[in-house]
Amino acid sequence: MSASRDRSAVEDGQVREERRAALRDLLPAIERLRGVRAVVWAGGDRNENGSINIRYPIYDRDTEKVMEVCNGGALTDVEYRRTLERRGGHGMGSQAPDLVALARDSDEELTVALLTWMMRSERFSEGEVAASLENGALVALLDRLRDLYVL
Repeated sequence: MSASRDRSAVEDGQVREERRAALRDLLPAIERLRGVRAVVWAGGDRNENGSINIRYPIYDRDTEKVMEVCNGGALTDVEYRRTLERRGGHGMGSQAPDLVALARDSDEELTVALLTWMMRSERFSEGEVAASLENGALVALLDRLRDLYVL
């Protein structure tokens, strides 16, 4: 085995351990999120000048913690678009994938890419994370990682 391949294997192992540690830290938050079936929204009201505030979800601290770890933290795939394209385009088309079904059989690479895609989608469409909480997709993907990491 070449030195670069040895280094790559060590780096992959380090990334995996960082991800395991980050997920382990999230376990209590994931348990609390398991029962979320509705997210509170704010905004949408009309101001005195006639303008309307855009509606936005109010996320609790547990959701924010998951969002931080999956969007720039240890459970982030910075190449998530390439990963998803290479793995069949999940989430790349106009039709949203069934993330709960995908979570059942996805490997670590696909699961982390889907989590990253979910978090990054929030930036372009307020409430994507709220929808994934309400339909169980967020917890299903995090549970899949827990199973893969044997936590």
